[in-house]
Amino acid sequence: MIKRVLSCFLIVSMVAFIISIAPLNTVEAADANIIVDGNNIKSSNVNGLTFKGFGVLSGNSSSALLMDYKAEHPEKYVELLQILFGGENPIMTHVKIEMGNDRNNSTGPDPATMRWETEAANVKRHQGFQLAADAKKVNPNLKVSILRWNAPGWVNSNDKVYTWYKNTVLAAYRQYGYMVDYINPGVNEQAPNLTWTKQFANRIKTDSTGFNSAEEQALFNSIKVVISDEVSVGSFGGDMVSDATLRDAVSVAAYHYNTDDNSAGDFKRLAEQFDKEVWNSEAQATFSNTSFRPNNNMKDPSVEGTGIGGINGPLEMGNTVIKGFVNSRRTHFIYQPAIGSFYEGGQYSFKELISARDPWSGWIHYDGGLVILRHFSWFAKSGWENKSNTQGIWRAVPQASYTGAVGTNPVNGRNGTPSYMTLAAPDRSNFSTIFINDSEYTKSYTIKTVNMAYTGNPALEVWETRAADKGKAFNSNYMKYLGELSANSSGVYTISVKPYSIVTVTTLDNNEKAEYNTPLPVEGERTVLDTDETGSGHNTEDNILYADDFDYSDMTYPVIGEGGQITGTQSYIDARGGSKSVIPRYTSDRNGAFEAYLPDGSNNYVLRQQVDQSIMGLGGTWNNGSPLTAIGDNRWLNYKASVDVSFEHNSTEGGNNYAAIGARQQGGSNSHYSNGTPYILKFWFDGGWSFHVNGTSVASGNVVSGTGGVKINNFNTAYNAWHNIALKVVENKITAYIDGTTIYTYTDLNPKLSGRVDMLSGYYYTRFDNLKVEKIEGYAPYYVEMLDNLEMHDLSANPVAKLIYSGPWSHENGKSMYNYQRTLSTSKGAGAVLQYTFKGTGLDILGPNNGSAKLEVTVDGKVVNTSASTMASAELYQTFTLRGLNYGDHTVSIKVLSGTLVVDAVAVVSKLAEPVKRSAFSQIEAENYNGQLGIQNVTCDEGTEAVGYIENGDYVVYSNIDFETGAKSFLARVSSATNGGNIELRLDSITGPIVGTCKVPATGGWQAFVDVMCDVTGVSGSHDLYLKFTGDSGYLLNLNWFKFIKKATAIVGDLNGDKSIDATDYALMKMYLLGAIDDFPVEDDIKAADLNSDGVIDALDFATFKQYLLGVISELPHSK
Repeated sequence: MIKRVLSCFLIVSMVAFIISIAPLNTVEAADANIIVDGNNIKSSNVNGLTFKGFGVLSGNSSSALLMDYKAEHPEKYVELLQILFGGENPIMTHVKIEMGNDRNNSTGPDPATMRWETEAANVKRHQGFQLAADAKKVNPNLKVSILRWNAPGWVNSNDKVYTWYKNTVLAAYRQYGYMVDYINPGVNEQAPNLTWTKQFANRIKTDSTGFNSAEEQALFNSIKVVISDEVSVGSFGGDMVSDATLRDAVSVAAYHYNTDDNSAGDFKRLAEQFDKEVWNSEAQATFSNTSFRPNNNMKDPSVEGTGIGGINGPLEMGNTVIKGFVNSRRTHFIYQPAIGSFYEGGQYSFKELISARDPWSGWIHYDGGLVILRHFSWFAKSGWENKSNTQGIWRAVPQASYTGAVGTNPVNGRNGTPSYMTLAAPDRSNFSTIFINDSEYTKSYTIKTVNMAYTGNPALEVWETRAADKGKAFNSNYMKYLGELSANSSGVYTISVKPYSIVTVTTLDNNEKAEYNTPLPVEGERTVLDTDETGSGHNTEDNILYADDFDYSDMTYPVIGEGGQITGTQSYIDARGGSKSVIPRYTSDRNGAFEAYLPDGSNNYVLRQQVDQSIMGLGGTWNNGSPLTAIGDNRWLNYKASVDVSFEHNSTEGGNNYAAIGARQQGGSNSHYSNGTPYILKFWFDGGWSFHVNGTSVASGNVVSGTGGVKINNFNTAYNAWHNIALKVVENKITAYIDGTTIYTYTDLNPKLSGRVDMLSGYYYTRFDNLKVEKIEGYAPYYVEMLDNLEMHDLSANPVAKLIYSGPWSHENGKSMYNYQRTLSTSKGAGAVLQYTFKGTGLDILGPNNGSAKLEVTVDGKVVNTSASTMASAELYQTFTLRGLNYGDHTVSIKVLSGTLVVDAVAVVSKLAEPVKRSAFSQIEAENYNGQLGIQNVTCDEGTEAVGYIENGDYVVYSNIDFETGAKSFLARVSSATNGGNIELRLDSITGPIVGTCKVPATGGWQAFVDVMCDVTGVSGSHDLYLKFTGDSGYLLNLNWFKFIKKATAIVGDLNGDKSIDATDYALMKMYLLGAIDDFPVEDDIKAADLNSDGVIDALDFATFKQYLLGVISELPHSK
């Protein structure tokens, strides 16, 4: 540890710099004088005081879409792994996996690893086990733990619980190579059975059967036991203190959320006296988007705006860490979920550190809450100490930690009392103190160190995170190095902490490390799900929004190797569960288990709902309800969704054995039930149907008998017959179909206008196939932009204004989990104005409203409606819509005249702009495609970008390419570090006619670009051009640009191609008419010889030619 000694001048300057910003409020709060005493660093305590950092909880379907990121955008998935688990000081040191029974655990279900007693445990269909495996590739020291919410129906005794756990743990070890480190033998958020806990621990330690090797047994016997994952203070503290056999059985005391100890202080004793780990095994992360949180205008208590702090914010999360340690010696904090990889609108939405909800686009939001956690993990060595106590894990120091924040969950620090935590190396060589100020008051602290292993008073690095200064990028003050701070002549350091900020001071030398000066990735555009007919790529030019036949047998899946890098590919189906249990693409279950499935004796994969109560029974559940899964984009507007359905159970079971399709699903308080989906068509194999609006049946019938108004002749009522069910949603009109026949049309006077597609069933095996979501001609298929109400600026380095509010508004954080980003903006009187400038044809306002607001609407400076009404609306749906503007740039102002307007989100409606016609004969940059499958843009040394990562079968689409009268050849700028490949030139679809094939050779490197050329035939006019790439396995080539070469244009009368019209051409004409020759030695010979443009070559053309040569006419009639 070497630090510069600052001059007195620099000391004074540094202190002045740190405290130069005046407090937002001058109310004084108590200062704190901190003594960091090396004698209080308990190096002999290897479990209770070692700082273990933070953990990821994967459970209740929160990771439902995460493996789709791995499949569709593996580079983004690897980036996520590195940010969470990578580096010298990883943020996350633990993955906790919740096991379930395919029924709802709040947001959704966890896949059962054993659905019946005789099934071999399958961990590949459980996203949590895959995540843990990949995370351990990044950090081999990562810990993994499991517990259960509810068990499958067959698990009805403790013996069977043990069997289920053991088989699952060994399946994970044999599949992925890691042994689970910790198990809670109890049930999540229930009081522990202490007798069973001891029995379970003994069985783990002594089990000697069923192992493949001595090493496998030894690892299994070393698994440690956790209790109890209760909500609030653990009920078992006193038992562990008084019962030595229980302490011997249990390694970790864990409970959720509450930061406090019991009244006897038992958890402090367990940590300090008995050296037991104490965890906050389910902790509060951040309930918002920190990027836009500072746009709130809340007063807490008196100054407007809370920066990155305030209710449910990242500073509150940080204070929970401090208070959890101070009050109950928690040294490990697990976040549920750390990664929100399920569709918005579900239960417990918007409480994560990372949002990863659009696997088709690769969009990921890394929240500023991660930076808060880095203020802890980046300034200490966190983790688990080894048996020899030589790992050097830092200890938390109770005597140098304190908080006056009130509450237990949430923890409220807006009273301005001190809040800090000290971590120190066990050899006393270094320390870091983290200060959190979640208040409007400036705080001042002093630190003095004694009995440390170093001499003197080294300068401390000072790191700060707070909201951006006005006009600066949102993250410009994240993890900002403020310089070094020196002690005064008495060895005292003085630290000033600004309002709503976190500061870490440390003896470590970190300021020159690149990662400390590299911001988290900033989220990019959230591309709407709009694919080709195979459900792959991004294609806005066809009529398909999404399609899936659930057969992934031709798809591959990345292999994550050591260090978290992609080292190869594997079978998509095998890696995601196997042919009987494949995690399907883009589905997010809210109840039940929907998986791709290959029936015995068939080669046709289907989507199957896998829970059948008549065969396996049903276990318990958090939210009771029938199976349903969502797929798609919450910005979808107008579409027709259809799917084929079939049954395996030859009974309608009193109406409980059905298949259904839903439309415009968003979520909300009933998201886990079918009545949370606004429009549903239910179908029974006997021909029965029922159409539901907001959970209520508004029409029903039977297509066999004709009840309900529609009869379909020769309808097959076999239970295993396939039928197609569909819903078409166009503005406020909803039409239901069975086998292509319209059975009911409904007009909704209070419509829900946007949302995903649902597939639903009863708790019986039910099959779905050939899902198709189609656009509706003449109607916008989706929002092109959707903004949170606090999105008042973009995320660029030089922020650009977005939503502009004026007049009386309340902009609040800390709202419902069913409000977008848990924020709302509410008008507080007449004259409140919202303005937005956009490109499109309309604008919608979404949010929970009572319909009382009357609005004045101005478009481009002109009032278009002096008293527009609003609709009563549920969470996440429309209260006001403005449509029908001419496509283009518009500025819309909404003024509240009376009533109250609540804004949760603002969405832009746009037609799909017609593709601009491009000349085939001008150079077209490869990256300027209109659609693609499989490729990625890459940097090109020749300038701009190239298309790369091209594999066999990938393609790019260029719309409306004008070939005029024809092209004769294709020229492309390409490179290949492998064996190259081929570029097929196809017209108007990926299966369209091939007009040319260009071979690309090996060029010696990805940046070694060369020109290649090939002939082209049979193309003229305007077409969509598909470049399909073919070749061997692996990456084939990079494409920088391309263009076509024009086909030579015929000169009328020039029959030999010498650019002149003379007697030789006249002689050729005569020979042709006499039959001596069959054609002319020139391209477009017919056009050249048809001198009078009548479409035929005959004596009239010969006579015209003679007149031209004799000078009777001066030019030929059709000469060009």
